[in-house]
Amino acid sequence: MQIIDVQLETWDGTPVIGVKTTERRSAKDFKDKPAIMHPRQAVFYRNLIKIAEVLGSREIPVEFALGNGERARMDHGCVKMAELAGFIEPLQDGASGYVETIRLAWRVRPDE
Repeated sequence: MQIIDVQLETWDGTPVIGVKTTERRSAKDFKDKPAIMHPRQAVFYRNLIKIAEVLGSREIPVEFALGNGERARMDHGCVKMAELAGFIEPLQDGASGYVETIRLAWRVRPDE
């Protein structure tokens, strides 16, 4: 599991990227509908930008470990709403048959 040493912004309600354990999903199993921009989703987007900055890449793992060793996984609803809004590229299953990474819809580095 990849370790990403980043300070994530938190949300008072349900975490957008948190240490709670959620099941892995295939791309077809992400079912959330489009939604208006709201503060919780904005926190998710800011966290994606922070992670991309640390990694130097627009490809980000859905599940990873934080610098303190805690496991983290992206909220499924936030991921799907980001896809529907065009913030990330369409979800694709990895070799495991589940979505393993997401890819920002814009470049982090000029060579990407």
